[in-house]
Amino acid sequence: MEAVTVDPAETALIIVDPQHDFCSENGAMAQRFGFDMADIRAAVPRLNDLIGRCRAAGIRVVWIREIFADSKMLPSHKELWGSGDDIWLIREDGHGIDWYAGMITPLPAESVITKYCYDGFADTDLDLLLRSNGVNTLLMTGFTSNVCVETTARSGYVKGYGIVFVADCAGAPTPAEHESAIHNISTYFGKTTTSEHLSLSGRIAGSDVKALALRAEDA
Repeated sequence: MEAVTVDPAETALIIVDPQHDFCSENGAMAQRFGFDMADIRAAVPRLNDLIGRCRAAGIRVVWIREIFADSKMLPSHKELWGSGDDIWLIREDGHGIDWYAGMITPLPAESVITKYCYDGFADTDLDLLLRSNGVNTLLMTGFTSNVCVETTARSGYVKGYGIVFVADCAGAPTPAEHESAIHNISTYFGKTTTSEHLSLSGRIAGSDVKALALRAEDA
């Protein structure tokens, strides 16, 4: 993996779908398809560490969650995931949309974007949020690597953002799926690195970190 340095003032950490149905062995993906979620769960502590590093560096942290709602789903979505009472994954009225139990949770001041398909930019305010805050580089993390993370990364690339896929802070049910995301993103859409090889330059002083935390608590 290549070493990557980013400017905190122009960077956002994008955390895609760290939700029960996508991460837990008791979630809908594992239960329906018999997937082994071990690789995904193994990535969660590394992602938590990266979130802490980004918060300390003053990098904007953006959370994305997916919900399948009958009123929002297109016919192609319903063909795969069901409609009405037959929707079985990340139902809007179910526990599956909750943050995975192993994840740290968003601070009050951190943005949470709700999407209704694979793409975090489609019919959401994500692009407006990023551009209005001067962001031009996206650290892509989350689950699953080859579906919602890659789809959002592709969309971000098309919109002009620099894409950095932090591969050890993402995961998929199988190594082949995860490796396909690494190949596609690093070849066609941006850079791929690991949290170990990622440098967050321009770290803010400790007193400023404390001030940020206090502002978040008061928000």
